[in-house]
Amino acid sequence: FIKTQKQKFLKILMTIERVIKAMGLKIKSSRRGRPKKFKLSHIIACFVYKVKNKINSFRELEYKINEDEEFKKAIGIEKSPDHTYFSKWAKVIEEEYIEGIARILVGEIDPQTKVCAIDSTPLRSSRGDKEAEVGVCVSLGFYNGYKLHVLATVEDEVIPIVWWLTRANIHDSKVVELLYEAKIFGPKVILADAGYDCAKWFEVADRLEIKFVAAVNKRNSKDFSNVKNILRAKNMEFLRSEEGKRLYKQRTKIERLFGKLKGEYNLEQVRLRGFRTYKRHVDWIMITYLIEVYIKKIENCKFSFKYTWNNL
Repeated sequence: FIKTQKQKFLKILMTIERVIKAMGLKIKSSRRGRPKKFKLSHIIACFVYKVKNKINSFRELEYKINEDEEFKKAIGIEKSPDHTYFSKWAKVIEEEYIEGIARILVGEIDPQTKVCAIDSTPLRSSRGDKEAEVGVCVSLGFYNGYKLHVLATVEDEVIPIVWWLTRANIHDSKVVELLYEAKIFGPKVILADAGYDCAKWFEVADRLEIKFVAAVNKRNSKDFSNVKNILRAKNMEFLRSEEGKRLYKQRTKIERLFGKLKGEYNLEQVRLRGFRTYKRHVDWIMITYLIEVYIKKIENCKFSFKYTWNNL
């Protein structure tokens, strides 16, 4: 088991180093003297370790790494960085590099992006979180926290390629700017549930030459035979066709992605407080997920929603 764990850590480290090399990144020091003890790959590997072991704080991370001899040997460090060092570099990486890291990982995975789906999932936070807002969803009713909006490929592998975290009171229809980020990856079709069925989404998608397919929001369409917006009317007609029904079935794959991220990666963390803290938590989970998908791809493992412990 120990050897297996060490091999896994080595694969994660090699993947991180590949990404860093592609971005041309390294920890720079303007001071003379002894070289830095830790490379950027060491810091990122520690953040992935934090996700995989469901560690909540940098103090706890420092302690756990110092106790884990196999992990330290695998990534080539003698002791853990200090918790203040983690805090400093977390801020730098998240503000300057994390978007680039995600794009490179998606590029290395190279999923089929022709058909994508967009959806959101509720993330509850601590009751004392003053930055959170009250939202409502079918599964929870009213809740206090945030909402994660994700665009993912669904044609073959289910890979998150764009994600935004907002407060819980932001309706799905209000994050239409996400389509502009999606355009970078070249999707031809984007599938969505009824929460996105509004004229603005169809109009923006049409300008970007993306076919937007959303379930019909009955509140916005009391009379289906008299829909004023031409694009929404065409969408309704397409959903009634056999091709539309077959294609739209793929949308549910993104819901299974949320299930995996919450079940295996602890995506919803009700003890967290603050938007920035929750965003950090979400970003590193998504990066870790992409790293693990990439490792499975180079090992020629078929994509699966099974939890890791079911694949051993």
